[in-house]
Amino acid sequence: MIVVVGGGLTGLRAALTIQESGQQVQLIEGSSNVGGRVTSQEIDGFTIDRGFQVINPGYRELERLDIRTHFHPIPAGAVAMVGGQWRFFGDPRREIRTIVGALPSIASNPLPFFSLLRAVLVARIEEGESAATFLHRIGISGEIYGAIVEPFLRGVFLTALTQVDAKFARRVLRSLYRQVPGLPDGGVQALSQELRNRLKSIQCGELVHEITRSGKGFSVRTESSIISARKVIVATDYSSAESFSEHLPHINFARSTAWYFTLEDPLPMQHQLHVASLSSGPIVTAIDLAAVVPSYSPDGRGLLSVTTLERCEESAVRGQLGEMYGEAITGDLITTFDIDNALPIIAPGVKRSGIVEDEGLIFAGDYLTEPSQNGALLSGRLAGEAAINN
Repeated sequence: MIVVVGGGLTGLRAALTIQESGQQVQLIEGSSNVGGRVTSQEIDGFTIDRGFQVINPGYRELERLDIRTHFHPIPAGAVAMVGGQWRFFGDPRREIRTIVGALPSIASNPLPFFSLLRAVLVARIEEGESAATFLHRIGISGEIYGAIVEPFLRGVFLTALTQVDAKFARRVLRSLYRQVPGLPDGGVQALSQELRNRLKSIQCGELVHEITRSGKGFSVRTESSIISARKVIVATDYSSAESFSEHLPHINFARSTAWYFTLEDPLPMQHQLHVASLSSGPIVTAIDLAAVVPSYSPDGRGLLSVTTLERCEESAVRGQLGEMYGEAITGDLITTFDIDNALPIIAPGVKRSGIVEDEGLIFAGDYLTEPSQNGALLSGRLAGEAAINN
């Protein structure tokens, strides 16, 4: 028996890897359902994800899993209000509306546009280079960088691009180039639920209090039982994992706050992801999720998802939204989430092993690979393979 502690994407992937090998595995999750950060709930009939997230089928680890959940694609690209005018930037192969809007900017300054394609496809990255340094070095600068590219990527990584490794940033850009990300009916939880449905043995609502050596294996003590295991994978969040080991690498985390507003009336280009420059206020991104996935709303109203990186007052958010959309947001605030450990910050040039083995325990999580769903799934797969082979 192999026990996996934690039912987020990492733990689900680890358990699936073990199950597919033919070995017996038991996944134990402390909360009432799986998913970790990739979770959703219903509030006043609206589907509310735990912070703005999208699922990118272009991630290599998702391709390995052959996911069957249907994703409604979000429009390719992003939009911003700059100097009283709309500025678009998108993938011309997939979203003709964005490229038509972007043509004046591209014609007047084509270098950033073609430099971004070069960044995705062929440009060489220096060892230890940050995403900010890399993008500037290959010619992505000026309005396109400050108003669109930098805010968009900051919304992905939830931290300044000076703190993001350039190689990781390019992997994200390449995944976006391969596939348009999207959202499923039922919220991002649908992805976690599909993975759960593939597993044979899951125990939710049970906290693991202690993991001790027992002969050649381990004893895993929960609130109601003691389970004997040959191997144990700890795939919990970082703070919980620290309670089982003193030898994990020190990790800093980016935080964010998610805001959800109703929309009574349509907004300009509300189907697009709107981005905001750092100097314009607390908001990073905003999008009407119901314009992408109508089932997110119970009655046809819009559902505006807003991300800020710092805590702030509702009045500041509404004020900046008015500037971003060119009109006041008059809907109700449904809820907010303060997400203190939203994503690990892995500095440029820092190497991560994918997993950590400490006194026989195998630790896994995106903090050991890269801050993304792909990183979480990759670490889970590596942990499952290590448990099988050791």
